[in-house]
Amino acid sequence: MVLQTIVVGAGLAGLSAAYELVRAGQEVQVFEARERLGGRVHTVQLNAGQYGDLGAEFVDDNHTALINYATEFEIKLDPACQFPDDLYWYVDGMLRNRESFSAEKQTALENLFEKLQLLIEKQHDPQQTLDEWLETNQQPPFAKWIARLSARSLFATDPELIGVGFFAYFNTLGGSGSNMRLRGGSSRLVDALAKVLGERVHTRTPVRRIQQTENNLVSVSIETANGLVEAKASTVIVAIPWSVLRHIPIVAPFTDSQQDAIFHLPYGSLVKTLLQYPYRFWSKPNFGITLLDAEYQVVWEPSFAQMGTERILSCFSGGSRSVELSENAVDRAIATVRTVYPEAPEIVTSRSYDWSADEWSKGAYCYFRPGDLDRFNPHLMQRAGHIFFAGEHTAPVEYRGYMEGAIRSGQRAAQQVLESVR
Repeated sequence: MVLQTIVVGAGLAGLSAAYELVRAGQEVQVFEARERLGGRVHTVQLNAGQYGDLGAEFVDDNHTALINYATEFEIKLDPACQFPDDLYWYVDGMLRNRESFSAEKQTALENLFEKLQLLIEKQHDPQQTLDEWLETNQQPPFAKWIARLSARSLFATDPELIGVGFFAYFNTLGGSGSNMRLRGGSSRLVDALAKVLGERVHTRTPVRRIQQTENNLVSVSIETANGLVEAKASTVIVAIPWSVLRHIPIVAPFTDSQQDAIFHLPYGSLVKTLLQYPYRFWSKPNFGITLLDAEYQVVWEPSFAQMGTERILSCFSGGSRSVELSENAVDRAIATVRTVYPEAPEIVTSRSYDWSADEWSKGAYCYFRPGDLDRFNPHLMQRAGHIFFAGEHTAPVEYRGYMEGAIRSGQRAAQQVLESVR
């Protein structure tokens, strides 16, 4: 039996692709290596009926594909943060937002953002890391500090690694806008898509080999409880991170550029830790998002719209600092919070996840080294024969690293498949 389409991976990208194909009348089978669905979307339950996301969480107000799905599945969106008011930096022992910076620091930031915007307007991807660019452009120390901290807190990588061209696409830190969260956690959208797909989705079925055959079918080797099973399909959508794909033998008519991207596209390192406290111990009703130069670079509250007196803080550590946390992740998160709030009480409970240690993600989300945005970007969405690709790394640049990017990539891959069979 030859299937119409096999989808490899049941994260948001794979589930979105499968959902769109099923809506178009196609038969689909989805194979997921993990026991759970969702990939890098991972909501967990804490005490007192509260919940937090160890993976993807934020929905910006321009994330229309996700918002449309949420409307379709009747999932409410709760407001999260309003920028610039809810964005804080811990500077010189004090919490400050853009409005409370000195005139000198305001000017330094404005000049930084203007120069980064100029890079965007030129669509330029220079052969410089962010760190190198900051030095050669003689940015003042405060602007350097903000930019380097932003690299770790936005991209889960180090300023010595990320290309300044890619960084420049996301230079609106501290600008205007707002974001939201899915009520009940991000996994609610995963569950809604999976419910429609039903028995088409198979967990604990890692794909071990993908090969396009001479008769233009795609053979997929799937590990099951009963051993390896060969499945054949007219088309395959690969919706797993390329940090994982590069370890799976895949035979397809790749271009050299595609192969280069698959084997060399880097992924950031990320540890995310949830700390549940018995009560709110900070003064403002909305904790906002706080950036600080510590082992965890970002702290925010995901629970202010939830019921109960308990409160949760989410702690984000990106780049090389996250790798050093190891089994001390929770203790270091507690210490980071107490850097800002020494009076913080003992926690009620905690959950922590190291995405670099996850066998099926091998990192957080993609970023680009100097020059690689121009070198790789044209090839990330291309098919290879009857094999198509989805995942946040194949989304439009401005949506990479977001659930929006995963959904858009899945929808685009599904459309490519439908066009190929017409």
